[in-house]
Order: sequence, then structure tokens, then C-alpha cells
Amino acid sequence: MSRSRVQIAGSYAPGVLMTWEGGKGICRSVPLANEAKDLKPATIALIFENLSDSVTNWRDRVIKVLPDALPELVLDTPFRDSKSGEARVERTDFQMTSPDKVGYVPFPLLYRCGICGSTREFDSVADQARQPLPRKCNGHEARWTQVDVVYVHWSGDIEPLSPFNFNFDPQTGTARPIRMCTCGSTSFKLRNDAPVFSEWRYICEGCGETRSLKKANPEVLTRLQIQQNDGGRAFQWIEVNMLPVSYRANSTFYVQRTSFIVFEDSAVVELMTPKRRDALITRLAQIHDIPFAEPSDDEIRESVEADPARAGEWSEYETYLNMARNAEEAGRAEAARRHRDNAGEQRGAWFNDGIVERGRLGSPAVLQAIAVREDWTRRYDPIRLTIQHDAFVREHIEQAMTRHAAVDVMNPDIALTDVVNDPARKAKYQEKVGSLLGHIGVERLVLVRGLPICEFSFGYTRVSATPIYKREHNGMSVDMPVRLKAFDPLPIADNKRPIYVTQQLNEALYFKLDEARVLRWLAANQIVDVPKDDVGRTYLERYDDFGPFLEVFKDREGMGGYPRTLPAYVYLLLHTLSHQMMHSLADTSGVDRDGIGEHIFPADLAFVIYRKGMTPDLGNISAMWRNYSESFLKRTLDPRTLRCGSGNLCDSRGGACPACVMVSEVSCIASNLLLSRAVLKGGKGPEWEPKTAPNLIGFFDPKLT
Repeated sequence: MSRSRVQIAGSYAPGVLMTWEGGKGICRSVPLANEAKDLKPATIALIFENLSDSVTNWRDRVIKVLPDALPELVLDTPFRDSKSGEARVERTDFQMTSPDKVGYVPFPLLYRCGICGSTREFDSVADQARQPLPRKCNGHEARWTQVDVVYVHWSGDIEPLSPFNFNFDPQTGTARPIRMCTCGSTSFKLRNDAPVFSEWRYICEGCGETRSLKKANPEVLTRLQIQQNDGGRAFQWIEVNMLPVSYRANSTFYVQRTSFIVFEDSAVVELMTPKRRDALITRLAQIHDIPFAEPSDDEIRESVEADPARAGEWSEYETYLNMARNAEEAGRAEAARRHRDNAGEQRGAWFNDGIVERGRLGSPAVLQAIAVREDWTRRYDPIRLTIQHDAFVREHIEQAMTRHAAVDVMNPDIALTDVVNDPARKAKYQEKVGSLLGHIGVERLVLVRGLPICEFSFGYTRVSATPIYKREHNGMSVDMPVRLKAFDPLPIADNKRPIYVTQQLNEALYFKLDEARVLRWLAANQIVDVPKDDVGRTYLERYDDFGPFLEVFKDREGMGGYPRTLPAYVYLLLHTLSHQMMHSLADTSGVDRDGIGEHIFPADLAFVIYRKGMTPDLGNISAMWRNYSESFLKRTLDPRTLRCGSGNLCDSRGGACPACVMVSEVSCIASNLLLSRAVLKGGKGPEWEPKTAPNLIGFFDPKLT
């Protein structure tokens, strides 16, 4: 079969059950070695950073609901530390793989005769090759077909729908298969005439005894039984028994993947490491105009050479820097990064040992933030995001403009609009667009024609796509931990697991808000200690970790007590406006809402919305701007789009629901939290505030323009 790279990385990724055109046999896809060698070091570093974040969040979400869940049933071996059970991702366990091809093996190897219902099962393809299916079955011509129903479990395991079960053997401490009936027969017929699986039955060909579809997951049974025998909690069989499911059902396989914006500058990752702390301080001072008294290279050299025990280290430091430059010129980015790290360690040691006086940053609060940010949730870490924004503007706007890959809508080119060659029409265009942007509060809007997006799939789950599966049984709903599974090992010497990587250039819109307008809005809403200027620096100084699940910002039905802090309200504003723009873009461009992603840079008062799909970009956003730019911007301000179909119910409960500003959770960067239409149009504040909190003044209020 011929399939696209996107399909292989998703719908046909290793572990999925598939069939050939015409329904000729069921197979399970398996990985093939096909290393992706064209990935840049910065991209690989971002892949592992995002992978680590996804794995950590998965574990945290399970443990939050099921604190006693066994680590082995939450994360697959490559995703956890074998001793502590904590989330852990090691580069050496994985290989970047190009999704150009995937293998397959027949599965399940369980067959049923279509005439008499007799079944035959094989342990492997080799086993079936040694003793093929017989031509005759119970005295008649056999008509064998694969049984197209399988057993699946939320631990990620899948088994054929065989009649045999497992029991725990206390002698060996393992689950032992029971391969015969109590009468000694090993032959069974499958009666599958009923329309529901609960009425299907296996019938022993020896004694005629019937048995329902029930099979324990051997690994889960073993682990839970050992835990119980060691004095742990008593498990329920609904935790162990697998579910019969058609191999075609979605619940047999959910690929786990994520995407991110690609940056050329490796600093977006390197500056986040403890080794580069001093370089991070310097960069933050430059970005946010924070006073910074840093010793010059000459002063550092004099201090080092003045110490007899360290005098030779300066030449070593220069050697590392020279080697880094040479490696960069030769295109060896990984070697350059290694040499820069060595130079950074050497430099850091001089500061730590008191050989050189460390530079002084004019903001103790930012220094404190740098010291504690290791415990912050990466997704909302404003220090990480402001470094990314610096790289974004430099790479995807300023450098892209030189090759016409980005354009400011206030200074359009001929490809964006035909008014360029007509001064009168261009002036009218600029007046209209500028007026609308002014009403929205946007200082700059840039169309990026080729934003590099990287999407990678790294594993899968079964039964549920989310960390918790609610098992319905006898009127009860019991929470089960869904295990995040890595793809099967590649057929190579060190058994690395594949990560399937696809990259594409997609269109995007970059928005930067008017800082003066934001300050007026913050002051109007009685935000605590609004600064006179420099919202970005203040955001970094006052940020307190939002947490992985934004717990403090969940609905409290007016019983919350979270104060109106600058970081929370700046993020609330940017996130809500981002969703408003996503809805407007979907309505005017034809891009599906679920196909639009967002990235927020809170300390820089900016956000990006982009087409995130990996299918060819047809230029919908450019076409939208050429034909409907005015409608796109007006829709954002239209009072009808700032209302909700739920009416007062939504308004009284925070002003955000699926009928208005929310989007699907696969598109939202913050799980549809920190959202409220009230920040744009005015009205009752979010539910995490006290009931006594005053109503909000909207960002679109004419008094603020």
C-alpha cells in the first residue's frame, strides 16, 4: 500500500491494526529502521523537551486522580525511571525516524471456520507456517477467516479473542495461561451470531460447556496480585479484565503526538540549562531593557590571570570559543554546542568560585525567578517563552521579511493585496486596517507565509486517548490509569524506540498588542500594582507558577479567592483574544477550527495563531487576507461574536463555554482555562475570583482606545 508520511506517523503508526484494500487480512503495523538524518540539533532538542513535558504531564494527570496507581501501569519503560517511577526521557532510548515506510505482520492469528464455528489459534507466524490451517474442519471443507474482534486493555496491551484465560500462579509469581477446558479439551467453537459481544459465547467441543468473553490482562493481573499479596490494596477484576472490541474501532489505538514551532537558534533550549544561567541573565536584560552591570572580557581575563592557580584557564576558555566558532562554520552544530557549554561551565566556575565578580542585574525579582523556574510548568514558563519570542521575531519575521516569507499587513506586498501599486488605494487600505487594529488593540500584525511546524508522534494508548479511563460496570464509574506506551523497538542492535517526525511550512498570523492600551486596561480593572511601563519585565518579576493543570483558575462558582494579579490577567487577555482570532480565522478562511494552533508569549504581549496540519498548505490565510481582511478584523469586534448562545448562563459563569470562545482541547494551549469573553466585552469576571470582585471593563471598551 502507498500511504503519506502523515498517515504513517498517525493512522498507520506501529501498533495499529489495519487491513489491506478489499479486506484481505488483518495486520499489525511494526516499525522499520529509517533514521531521519536531516533534523537540526535545535529541532531535536525541542522534540525531546516537548516529549519530556508530555510524559511528565501524563503521569501528573494520572497521579492526581489515582495517587496509588502503579508506575508500571502509568508509563511504559522508556518513559520512566525504573527505580523511582518518575517520568524520565533519555535521548539514547529513542531514534528520530522518518515516516516513509512501516512494516506489518499478520495479527491476530486466531481463525474461525465460517461453517461450523470451530477456532484455531497460533502463537506466531512461524508456528502457523509449521502447521498451516487444515483444509478440512470437522468433516467438511473449511472456510477460515481471521476473528476480527480483539481484547484490548487500557494498559496498552492487545490480545486475540481466544477462549483461554490467565490465572495467577503463587508458586512462580506470574500469570499462567489456562489452555484447556475442565474436561481436558483444547478445542472450542465461537458462537458469534448475537449483535453484541456480551452475548457471544465459546463452546467447548469436548463437553459442550459455554463460556463468555472474559480474559484477564496477564501483566496487570500479575502486578496487582503481587501488590495485594504484599499488603497493598485489594484489586477488583474490572481492573484486570480486558474488553472485546472490533479491530476497526478507534479505541484499539490512539496515536500520541504533539507539535511545536521550529527555531533555528539553539539558544531557545541551551539558555534554559543551568550551565548557561549567566548567558540567560544577559539575554533577558537585553530583551526587557533591564539594567545589567556585566564585567567586560578584559576585566574577566585580568581577574583570572591574576590568580596563579587559575591563570591558564583563560587560554582554555578562548580555545573552547574558537573551537565552537570553527565547528559552526563547518556546519557541526552539535560540536559547537558542546564547546559553548564547556566555555560556559568554565566561565560559570570563575563566578561561583569568586575569581570574578558576577554581573549585577537591576532586578532582584527576575534573578529570583531564574532561580526557581526549574520547578515551573514549562508550558507557561514566561522566561522560556520570552526567549522563544526573541527568536521568533528574529527568525520568522525580521529574517523572513528579507526573503518575502513574512509581511507586515500595514506595509503589504503585491502578493498580499493589489493596492500596493496604487498610492491612493494603499493609503485607504492602511487607514481602514490601521483603524480596525487600533480598535482591537493590536500594535502589529504580521502574516508569516512559511512558519516551520514540527509534528512528532512518540507512542500510543488503547481504550482511551486521555490519561484516565472511566470504566462503567454495574452502574459504577471506576477510574482506570491509561498507560502511555512507546512504539515497539526498532529492528536495530540497541532496540531504540522510534519517534516519527514530520515538518512543514504553514501560514500563520503574529499579533503584538499595544502596551499602552494593555496598561490602561489593567489599571481600569484594578489589577494589583500596575506598573507605569514595561509590562514584560513586571510579568517576569511577579509570575507565580500557574501549575500543570491551572488548578487555581478552574471554576469555583464565585468561591475562589485568587487576586487580580498582572500575570494572570495578561495571560487571560492574550489567551481570550487568541481564541477570538482563531474563531474569526476559521469563519473567514475555511481552515477548520481544530486545524488552528496557538502559541502565547505573555511577557511580550504577543501571540501566534497558525495552521498546524501536516497536509499541503493551500494558502488559506493569505487568500483570506486578500479577500476578507476587513471582515476578519470586524468579526473580532462584532458584538454578536462576543455574545454566547447560552446567554446569561454563560455570562454568569465566567463567560467561556463551548458555545462561544472555547475551542477543542487539541487546539487549545491551556485546556480552555484562563478564558473569558468578559475581558474583551466587559461583564462578570471569571469564576476563580471572589463573588465580590467588580465587573470587568472590556479590552474593546471605547474608553480605552
